[in-house]
Amino acid sequence: MLCYGRAAGGRDPRGDGVSTVDEIRAQAQEVAAGWAPPDAPESWQLTAALFRVIAAHEALLQRLAELPSDRLPALLASAAVSFLVRRDRPMPLAGYFPEPGRPQPGFDAGFFPAARSFVSARLDDVSAICRARRYQMNEVARCAQIALGIAATASPEAPVALVDLGTGAGLGLQLDRYRYLVGTRSSGPRAAALTLSCEARGSHLLPRAGLPPITERAGIDVSPIDLEDGKARAWLQACAPPEASALARLDAAVETARLHPVNVIPGDVVDVLPGVLDSFPAGREVIVTDAYLAVFLPPERRARLVGILAAAGRGRRVTWLSLDPLVPLGPSGRDSVQGLALPAQLVRDYQRHGVFAALGARTFDHGTESGRLLARAHPSGQWIEWLSPDAA
Repeated sequence: MLCYGRAAGGRDPRGDGVSTVDEIRAQAQEVAAGWAPPDAPESWQLTAALFRVIAAHEALLQRLAELPSDRLPALLASAAVSFLVRRDRPMPLAGYFPEPGRPQPGFDAGFFPAARSFVSARLDDVSAICRARRYQMNEVARCAQIALGIAATASPEAPVALVDLGTGAGLGLQLDRYRYLVGTRSSGPRAAALTLSCEARGSHLLPRAGLPPITERAGIDVSPIDLEDGKARAWLQACAPPEASALARLDAAVETARLHPVNVIPGDVVDVLPGVLDSFPAGREVIVTDAYLAVFLPPERRARLVGILAAAGRGRRVTWLSLDPLVPLGPSGRDSVQGLALPAQLVRDYQRHGVFAALGARTFDHGTESGRLLARAHPSGQWIEWLSPDAA
């Protein structure tokens, strides 16, 4: 959101209903810079190029500026284009888009005129899809980053309840069923159908991604995805980055989720969360995760979220793990969504080189509160740089 996250909590993050053309353009440019910096694999060029086409297409931007800002217009447009290309197979444009289970096609400068022509010719179709849909991307690779956050903040033996805010298809509720390879360390079930790899950066030692027993799990989403609905799965695929490994991860995670259905509650995350927390056994430790959700909540809604967690933390230990870009939303982001102190160099890097996520933890434990910045992380789970010196 701006960077690849999940549908927001059901409220308008700006408060005035829509984003301007310049705001949508800036968001698309930020996504392009964050997803495919100079050191990114070649397979991510298509993702960045698609957002650059959106940022430069004035007629499309005018249409997108008519949408509510909580529809995440730039991201929604990328999904609409991907959906139409995969459905209708227009050539030569379709030749640039990967198909599940196949290698990433080659990329060259011919993509740009092909994409611009397609968007211009199908502008009404792209607009109609954007008006009818919500952006829903569940990048399961982020589970490696979230798992490290859990390992750094929770006891590996004590059972926990897991709540995932903006869960979409519930893939983030399955994180104990995936295997992880972070740097040279591996963890998780050896027989897992999906292994998530994440490059380890920086000089601090990362925690091993060992997870506590998850005894209860629940997700909240304004528009949950029914994985038994083929059309819903097709839209979820359209919302994924057009990158071969991302599509392969999505397919494997969807099958895992279909084998292990979880409780996903429809509604605004802030409104629904108190009832979910109250439903867990008394005294059960709770971990609340959010990946690219809180960044889309306006300040007053984030403040209410903190109040709900603090209230629940009077009688149990509650940890909020946030994997979010900085706020305000856009290239001028400077603050943590959790209100954590950020190093000045981290903020400068964010503003100069494109979006990344800050992984932070705020813990409410029987009336006490603590918080710390853990790491910064690639928006699609490709790398993590641990910033906290006291790794578990």
